[in-house]
Amino acid sequence: MYICLQCNETEAIPLHVVRNLDAMDDGDPTVPPQFTCEECGGAMYPEHYIGVHGYEYKISDVKR
Repeated sequence: MYICLQCNETEAIPLHVVRNLDAMDDGDPTVPPQFTCEECGGAMYPEHYIGVHGYEYKISDVKR
């Protein structure tokens, strides 16, 4: 589940889609696969995801 950092809209993005993007990304591994909110255009962040490189991303780390 991805959550918009601006409007809190949620979107269920299939894990295989997230993993494929993560595996193909040559960028910063400390940044999770990113998506854009269809409601407001804000950045979407994973509720909880452990990336293919072993990094763990949690919405609670960026929204306090």
